[in-house]
Amino acid sequence: MKYWLGADELDLAREDLKLRRPKNRPWDLVPSQLYNLDCIAYESVMLGLFNIWRGQPAEELKRAKINELCVGFSRDGFHWSRPDRRAFCPVSEDPKAWNHGNVQSAGGGCLVVGDKLYFYVGGVNWSSSSRHADPNNTGLAILRRDGFTSMDADASGGSLTTRPVVFTGRHLFVNVAAPKGRLAVEILDESGKVIAPFTRRDCRSVTDDSTKREVRWDSAKDLSALAGRPVRFRFHLTNGSLYAFWTSEDERGASGGFVAAGGPGFIGAKDE
Repeated sequence: MKYWLGADELDLAREDLKLRRPKNRPWDLVPSQLYNLDCIAYESVMLGLFNIWRGQPAEELKRAKINELCVGFSRDGFHWSRPDRRAFCPVSEDPKAWNHGNVQSAGGGCLVVGDKLYFYVGGVNWSSSSRHADPNNTGLAILRRDGFTSMDADASGGSLTTRPVVFTGRHLFVNVAAPKGRLAVEILDESGKVIAPFTRRDCRSVTDDSTKREVRWDSAKDLSALAGRPVRFRFHLTNGSLYAFWTSEDERGASGGFVAAGGPGFIGAKDE
């Protein structure tokens, strides 16, 4: 048997609260623990919703145990990356709020609804009419599709070059927010040499805020000449945020990736 995963010293502790510290429950002395993990296939990764237990408030605080929802991802279902330990769906410090006590994820993770992701979460507060916590609350968190993280650039601009990738497909799509900026893409071989005609100069710059925008070059019909060979994509961006990129077989931009719990318009587990 191998140790799999858990909370660690990077998970936030609620040392600002008076927590319960009974001698017969030494595990309560740990600042944060992994309470639950729900995971679902989303695009090319496993999306993990980590319920992190921050501690059990002292009885006189009249507050339910504090669970907050954090996010991670895995490419193999065993090794997990959690680069940002801040709560994705936190508890509220308002004693009257529906999520004052704790927040927990639904098993399906999220729904894909157009260009948004819908996360339904359960919440607990302390009932004013009884001595017990009230778990009968549901909240909805809405996120931009693929909006978990981004690479950002200001007016001075910046560039991002991928590691070598091999793709199948004929069309390049991006998820980008640059309505007051500009995105251009060039494609390089493994050695870093730009492959004509997929140059920055020949690229039709993107000035848009869209979760699915095709990138085109004036002198190339599509990317079919590069499919199946290692290449690097280099993105040049000013005044904007780049969330994701992918290649697609058709001009509609279907990624072929998984769509978590599904959503309106999907008839299967993948974006087809």
